[in-house]
Amino acid sequence: MYKGSIFERLGGGLNARKSASTEEALYKSVANNLSRIFSTNAGSAETVEDYGRPDLNNSDMSMKDSIESIEMSSELCIQKYEPRLFKTRVAVSKDELNVNQMNVHIEGYLQIDGKSQKIHYRADLLSNGKVKVYKDEN
Repeated sequence: MYKGSIFERLGGGLNARKSASTEEALYKSVANNLSRIFSTNAGSAETVEDYGRPDLNNSDMSMKDSIESIEMSSELCIQKYEPRLFKTRVAVSKDELNVNQMNVHIEGYLQIDGKSQKIHYRADLLSNGKVKVYKDEN
């Protein structure tokens, strides 16, 4: 049974409900970590410079180049700091771009009961600075 990461157990961040399955607890734990990654500006973590989302306001790049940079940087960060999620692909939703708001689709695989299972998450980077990450039911 998945009981959460050490940080989740120490901080009480993952409420271990008896009705929650091991699979759902793992999905929520990964979503919590993805939320922390996308809530942190790259370069602002004291211990590592490459943790967090890249600068979303890089004005010296074209829109296409900026989106590709965000996708690639996010993939590398997730691969490094969320190793439970592998073969990760990140895509910015170009249809839903708004001022100070972005929707990011994250696709990857998790090991569940010894089997690789494909999973989709969605990260909504909201205009108020908050980030909402949840399992996307594609």
